[in-house]
Amino acid sequence: MATNMKTVRFPPISQTGRLNLTTSEGRIGSLANPKSVPLTFQEDRRSVYWVDRLPPTAGPHGTTEIIASARVQELAKHRTPNQHGWRGDRPTPIWGVSEGAQRADAGPRLVSLSQHKEPHPRYLFDRTAYMTMPLIQVNEGAKNATSTERLGMLSRPKDRRDRDKFGVISLETSWGQYNPVSPAAKSAQCTSHVESLAEPKKYHPRFAGEKPVQWSVDESALKAIANLRLQQLSRPRSRTMIKDDYDPYKVPMAARRAHATPRIEELCLPIPRKVRPKKVV
Repeated sequence: MATNMKTVRFPPISQTGRLNLTTSEGRIGSLANPKSVPLTFQEDRRSVYWVDRLPPTAGPHGTTEIIASARVQELAKHRTPNQHGWRGDRPTPIWGVSEGAQRADAGPRLVSLSQHKEPHPRYLFDRTAYMTMPLIQVNEGAKNATSTERLGMLSRPKDRRDRDKFGVISLETSWGQYNPVSPAAKSAQCTSHVESLAEPKKYHPRFAGEKPVQWSVDESALKAIANLRLQQLSRPRSRTMIKDDYDPYKVPMAARRAHATPRIEELCLPIPRKVRPKKVV
């Protein structure tokens, strides 16, 4: 069966931006040309093993000879020590001292530098209990002073009850002795309600504790045999049990003719506050 193929040609666009119906290969021809490659373009190597030149070959002795430039040879040299005054490390920490060095006298500058650093003239050392009178002087008012009643009260040690952190009065006295229990507290009897509240909470009658890690299995469980119905339910569904003409992608007729209930149609409607009417142009 032969078909008639038709070629559709779009009219080109002129320089003014309008369609040029006189020529057929203006704008379309310029768009059909491939993008030109710049002159400075360098093509990627076809492989990491692609080389631009041959590698250096072995020299006359069978090894590769590298010819270094004058600058590389200069940089490869080790650093030379200073030729003016440098004598190197001494071979041993013990060496002879000259007579002039043994009889030399230190100058005033050297003596001033060798002295230890002195504190500031107005620096005051920390006071101690054994300072003599020239170092610290106590006036007569401080010697003959008497404490007030408030100062005497603050200087007393706190009772143990006052030092309790949690507000609970301790049974200990200020000397660490325990307060005796009163006879009324010893002979006191609690009420029936207090006794009921003091009883521990009981477990549920049907409560079963945790099973141990190892427990014995009954003989009936060891010799149990599953019935026919249980075997049928435990067997996975195989493809051989399915009909030959079964198509999993075929939609049944009941599903095609199904109609949604009014409640489902009501739930499918969008929220009215989110519905925006279309603008008529």
